[in-house]
Amino acid sequence: MSKISHILLKNPIIVPTGTKLSEAAQLMKKNKIASVLVSKNGRLAGIVSVEDIMQSVAEKIKLDISVEEIMHSPELTIDSDKWLTDAIAMFEHCKAAHIAVVEHGEKIGIIRAEDVLHTYRFNKQEEKR
Repeated sequence: MSKISHILLKNPIIVPTGTKLSEAAQLMKKNKIASVLVSKNGRLAGIVSVEDIMQSVAEKIKLDISVEEIMHSPELTIDSDKWLTDAIAMFEHCKAAHIAVVEHGEKIGIIRAEDVLHTYRFNKQEEKR
């Protein structure tokens, strides 16, 4: 079984609290990513994903609100040294699609449920061979 550090998306885009949701959406589009981390005073405050933005649009919330109004809170973090099974359990428990990855308390990347499932399936196929 792989570790999270093997599949995380490194060098995530980080926006400060107060960033307009429309700005975050533009950054995601420009960088072809599905989430951004949100920081407050240099510390991880949360994460905003494409799904969060779509939900706010579906609920007819204005896009000029700040990212912290829809972000997931910082409990959606996982240490890079954890196993993929730990990430799977967290994704299931939190019903999230993206989790911030930390190492020694510092944010270092993002892991997507899609990446975990792809890696897990790939590992299962390799075990059958």
